[in-house]
Amino acid sequence: MNRRSNVLILCLLLAGMILPACMKKTVKKTQIEEAPVAEAPAPEETDVTIGAEYATIPQLATVQFDTDKAELREDARATLKKNAVVLKVILAEVPKAEIRIEGHCDERSTLEYNLALGQRRANAVKNYYGALGIKKSALTTISYGEEKPVCQESREECWWRNRRGETTVRSVSGPVRIPREKLSSIQ
Repeated sequence: MNRRSNVLILCLLLAGMILPACMKKTVKKTQIEEAPVAEAPAPEETDVTIGAEYATIPQLATVQFDTDKAELREDARATLKKNAVVLKVILAEVPKAEIRIEGHCDERSTLEYNLALGQRRANAVKNYYGALGIKKSALTTISYGEEKPVCQESREECWWRNRRGETTVRSVSGPVRIPREKLSSIQ
């Protein structure tokens, strides 16, 4: 035998040992049907952790704005009233929580215009929260203008989703877990 034959035989032997180890085990259909399916809990069924970074929490809904407007619509006011109840619970549990309202715009118009409009939207939400009894010292605002779209398509439905005010929360005293029972009783 020559050297090539030895190498070929060695390769075949190695492939014979490695290949069966790499093959997937066949699973019977009955095993798949019997396996339990884990469902993700609904947002109101999980505890909420307020961490050191600003983050949205499922119990705080986003509000939308009309084109080139910073005035709160009636549906936005209703949403913010529900958000205020949640924020009061959060502030009771996490007295050093900071609430940041983010103003966003769609892609149309100039960068400068959208930054200013986003700031007016954030201020409108902040002022309404203040009127609902949220302590103003806990509230801050920021405008992202068109920088953080949730939808990238150039059509009205997408622009509508991007014209928004979002409420985010963080804890300056370290992560704090709020039991789901405290937030699920709100609705």
